[in-house]
Amino acid sequence: MNAPEITTELPPPLGKYPRFRRAGDLIYVSGVSARLPDGSIDGVSQENGVIRRDVRRQTQRVLENVAGILASAGASLADCIDITVFLTDQQDFAEYNIAYGDYFESNGPARTTVIVRGLPHPDMVVEVKAVAWKAAHL
Repeated sequence: MNAPEITTELPPPLGKYPRFRRAGDLIYVSGVSARLPDGSIDGVSQENGVIRRDVRRQTQRVLENVAGILASAGASLADCIDITVFLTDQQDFAEYNIAYGDYFESNGPARTTVIVRGLPHPDMVVEVKAVAWKAAHL
């Protein structure tokens, strides 16, 4: 795998919702963006007045954030059984798919990718919602 090193510091939620909820052995992760701990969005740059949104970098950051949330629940990306991805531009699918492949093999979680009109911030181009299975500690 070529995945970047996973960071443990997470951005705060944007509203009154949990990062995850556990139901028995299932862990439901709320939608996760490419936000950094300081609230900025990873993969956004500006040059000569043109804003560039790097879907590959944002996908990496999103999956790093999901991994951090799962770690706080005692699980990891390897425990994911279902992933739903929201992309704002169909043209970004190939780059997103490359970054996703750095984290998951073809025998990884089931996955659905949906093209959406927008996400909570105009610089966000990808969001992920995940479900993981990890035996609850008794």
